[in-house]
Amino acid sequence: MLISKEKNFYKLILSIALPIAIQNLITFAVSMVDTMMLGALGEVQLSAASIGNNLFFILTILIFGLAGGSNILISQYWGRGDVKTIHKILSIMYRGCLIIAAIFIFIAIVFPSQFMRIYTTDTRVIEEGVSYLRIVSVGYIFYAITNCTIMMLRSVKTVKISLVVYSLSLVVNAFFNYILIFGNFGAPVLGVQGAAIATVIARITEFSIVLIFMIKFENKILLKASHLLKVDKIIFKDFLTNCTPVLFNEFLWSTGSTMISIILGRLGTETVAANSISNVVFQFVTVFIFGLSNATAVIIGNTIGEGKNEKAKEYSRTVGVLSIIMGIMAGGVILLIRPIVVDFYNVSQVTKNIAVEIMGSMSVIVIFQSFGVTLMMGVLRGGGDAKFVLINDIIFLWLVAIPCGFIVAFILKWPIAAVFFIVKSDEVIKSIIAAVRVLGGKWVRNVTREFELEGA
Repeated sequence: MLISKEKNFYKLILSIALPIAIQNLITFAVSMVDTMMLGALGEVQLSAASIGNNLFFILTILIFGLAGGSNILISQYWGRGDVKTIHKILSIMYRGCLIIAAIFIFIAIVFPSQFMRIYTTDTRVIEEGVSYLRIVSVGYIFYAITNCTIMMLRSVKTVKISLVVYSLSLVVNAFFNYILIFGNFGAPVLGVQGAAIATVIARITEFSIVLIFMIKFENKILLKASHLLKVDKIIFKDFLTNCTPVLFNEFLWSTGSTMISIILGRLGTETVAANSISNVVFQFVTVFIFGLSNATAVIIGNTIGEGKNEKAKEYSRTVGVLSIIMGIMAGGVILLIRPIVVDFYNVSQVTKNIAVEIMGSMSVIVIFQSFGVTLMMGVLRGGGDAKFVLINDIIFLWLVAIPCGFIVAFILKWPIAAVFFIVKSDEVIKSIIAAVRVLGGKWVRNVTREFELEGA
């Protein structure tokens, strides 16, 4: 059967994907509020926060990789009903989470100006960015723990808590942005520093809600502090085997993406601001795409854990078709709303024109990206084929997109829209290679251990 005709499958994927998509939409709203409020101050402030957030972007990708690698194991063990082993996995995951967050806090506090100079030579942008980074980094530790926990809960099909967490976070962030950026209600006018403080308050709010939920209301994993005190050597070995490729993948991908930011950053402050605006639109149109991808990873992992390999293959073909449809819809929305979106920002007409051009290229790329993300991050990772995803995701980014991007931007001096398309061209190649892998059926791997179910 080419695609699944099971009504229960579609209901299940919708029940998981929809709350995740709404969470992504809320996260988008937070980003939109930040960029619009900072955009009202001008291009320097908007660019400073945008560039400063490249450090946070790398952190989010690494945390996503850590949690994603953990979820390869968690989702399959949950399919087998082995909660004790999940406790052992979480003990390792949280340790890694704290180490990663500590490294990024250190960079933001000790080397903020050096980090900013990687992306821009504008001294005004660097100065604003340094003050932003030193404050906002306080929230990194809270974000890391919160996000790892929420992604773990997704693997056991607990997804609605994320809606509560990020809905309240949106309200808190927008409220304190309004007060601290512009100095309303008698507060001082703090600009980008105010945005940073508001973000930290929102991160602490998110963490507090998740902590209360895990202690008082969570009834599947039933995690206790005592479960986190010891590290099981056998599970640690399995964790490294499955998580290292994902973590390494995300690190190389995130650093590669920042290389793209370097290319665009060197094209001028207007281009940085335009790219920031375009990214907000991209986040908006892909909320359901990433919801589908996350839901796919959970369902594929659970299905393989249950021993239903052929059913997992059938599901993989189904979500592939769904992802193409969603990608086409996303591209159409970008073309429809791009002239409207740019008028919301207090930026120059040059910046608006660049943003419109970038979004034109984005409308095509998003179709392939939807297909590739769902197959690689959903099907292949959920199926335990993380090493293939690592190779496919990285080789074309670093050997094709980045070097070609530098060439067309600084040697051939192509138009910005063409440069953007080239630096994203790896998405086209990766999606095709991933499709061949999925259709071949060699990606299904059960990564669980039988003796763990018996309590060993």
